[in-house]
Amino acid sequence: MELLEAIRRRRSVRAFKPEPVSTETIKQILEIATWAPSSVNSQPWEFFILKGEKLDQLRNKGLELVGQGVGPHPDVPLPDKTRGDMGLPGIYKKRQVALGVTIFKILGIPKGDQQAMMDYMASMYRFFDAPAVIIIALDKVLHLSYPLIDIGALIQTIALTAQEFDLGTCIMRAIVDYPEQVREIVGIPESKHVVIGMTIGYPDWDHPINSFRSERDALESMLTVVE
Repeated sequence: MELLEAIRRRRSVRAFKPEPVSTETIKQILEIATWAPSSVNSQPWEFFILKGEKLDQLRNKGLELVGQGVGPHPDVPLPDKTRGDMGLPGIYKKRQVALGVTIFKILGIPKGDQQAMMDYMASMYRFFDAPAVIIIALDKVLHLSYPLIDIGALIQTIALTAQEFDLGTCIMRAIVDYPEQVREIVGIPESKHVVIGMTIGYPDWDHPINSFRSERDALESMLTVVE
């Protein structure tokens, strides 16, 4: 796949086939992705591939905590919730709401149907039933600062590379919403920040949710040229 085509075609996959993905294939993707740039070549990322019984344990624990009303508290701090849901103000909140409205419309969830919305949230904490997830960690000696930019470049590279193997991904905070449980189940030491998770699997292109791709604002609305 050509690079520009891969960039344009990449989307967050929210429905997967049950077909497993080999660990070797995921390792190939990660090996390629580690060529992503990082500040002073620090390569601050560490990977944990989660499949099978351990993945089911993490799903079940997340669903249990959500059911108990335990709020998410990932290692990378959430926006200030005093400003509203997820703490997103202004245009950022507007984009978030538009995303949710469109997804619910595609899934046929009526406005105000709390049970259907809770079912969708549960699917998020099942990680959309992906056959594998990748969890990315960061040594705490590096702090949550510029290394997060490096990890941002890395996860985009993983998402683009996965398409070459006919795989889809979804970058998901929900995977790491409860870092204590992630550390316990996955075996990540306390000395590491649990930064982000990604689903990976073969997309179910027949599912209507995978026809969806979020919109992008016009470049002119976010561009200033200084000459």
